[in-house]
Amino acid sequence: MTGEERAISRETVEALRAAGLSHVLAISGLNMVLAAGTFLIGARTLLSFIPGVAERFPIKKIAAAGALLMVFLYILISGGAVSALRSWIMISIMLVAVFFDRVSISLRNVALAALIIITWKPSAVAGPGFQMSFAATLALVAGYTRWRDHRAKDREANTKRGGWGAASSLATGIVATSVIGGLATAVYAAAHFHRLPAYGLAANIAAAPLISVLVMPFALFAMLLMPFGLEHYPLMVMGQALDWMLSVARYVASLDGEWMTGRIGNVSFFLVAFGGVLLCVLRTRLALAGAGLILLGGSAIALERNVERPSIAISEDGQLVGLIAGDTIATNRSRPPEFVFSQWQRALAARDHAAPLEVPAIGPERTGAPKLVRQPDEVEIVALLGAAKTGVFTCRKSQVCVGQSREGWTVAVVEAPELVPFLCKGADLVVVATRRPLAACPSSAALIITGQTLRRTGAIEIYADQKQPGEPRMRVETSFASTERPWQRHRRYDWRSGDFLPPEPNL
Repeated sequence: MTGEERAISRETVEALRAAGLSHVLAISGLNMVLAAGTFLIGARTLLSFIPGVAERFPIKKIAAAGALLMVFLYILISGGAVSALRSWIMISIMLVAVFFDRVSISLRNVALAALIIITWKPSAVAGPGFQMSFAATLALVAGYTRWRDHRAKDREANTKRGGWGAASSLATGIVATSVIGGLATAVYAAAHFHRLPAYGLAANIAAAPLISVLVMPFALFAMLLMPFGLEHYPLMVMGQALDWMLSVARYVASLDGEWMTGRIGNVSFFLVAFGGVLLCVLRTRLALAGAGLILLGGSAIALERNVERPSIAISEDGQLVGLIAGDTIATNRSRPPEFVFSQWQRALAARDHAAPLEVPAIGPERTGAPKLVRQPDEVEIVALLGAAKTGVFTCRKSQVCVGQSREGWTVAVVEAPELVPFLCKGADLVVVATRRPLAACPSSAALIITGQTLRRTGAIEIYADQKQPGEPRMRVETSFASTERPWQRHRRYDWRSGDFLPPEPNL
């Protein structure tokens, strides 16, 4: 109703994601269309009960005006996410079209909504919210348009179906909406979240009637009755429907039907996405070209399962570093941040986690005295680097972790910045999360990545580049190739000087 999700437990959110129902949490087309449609039909029905009103006034247009005001108030309290804005723009256009007796659902509406959002917030184009929202909407509008054209050709046959025909049309619409929406967003879900729910279609078919008939209509009734203190009863109905929906989600999630897709290449992603756009937009046989691009991109994705994976991954804040070898990711933390680490596991198709080995970081014990943490000296640092093990980190708590990549590179993750001068002599890669200036490092070939570096580059992956004979060289891939775009310049802002720092050279 308001876009507030903080009271929803993590277990519930994960169950909805695994079942392919997480889209119900976002205020988007489903929520807003149901709210606007319920208001439109309800207001028009109530006006038709008043004697003489339907004959004298255009009650459909009056109801559309009320629905237009209602969705405007809805967007004000929803938080203004991209999916909600897209829905609001399109529904507003559809309701305004009612005033002029024009077709309210068309591809022009989708294009106009996209242009408005791109003009207002260009960076939204790269986000999953924009891509998945518009992909589903484009596919559904295109599918509805073709179905409407097909019905127009067979109007007489449709009028003879009666009540059974209406029920079958409703069931077909629910299934078709779930299938089309799921297929249209599959490549975007795989590209951004690296997983697909295997039983998402079944979950959506089971949950769609609950959301359409009970959840959203009674949510609207509750909001309309709140000024009178009567919202309790519709909220009871809505709550019961939500319990049933969560039961469906938990059951489907318990089937463990989740596909880890791993990372998708840019070319394959573009082929499938562009092919889907052509398939929806073109109205002639040229649309088959889109289907061909989808098949080509899908084949490329299947062949990319054994693509090169990085040797080292570094999170954007520098607090988490991973060594990737086979199906295992070794990290410098026993309990890595769940969100970041789960993204790594799905993107790299690595299910296992190797926790770091702990070594004591205390000084000599004295009777009756507390254990004091002592900074290691240069000799101990050299010994620690020499004992680094491949595929696992060895850590002195709150000081330093060292490990070796599968290529033999020695990696040091530093929590005590004063140790950096000692480490950069014997390590190949030094990661220190602090943004404070560091002491000068003696001449060495170590690659040093700091919090200030990561502020500009985002998360980092390091690959083995074997272009020349001998030991492989490090090839660094950053999340942001440049910070020159207006929505990325803030990453170079220095609060000390109050100015933007010059771009750093490539790593």
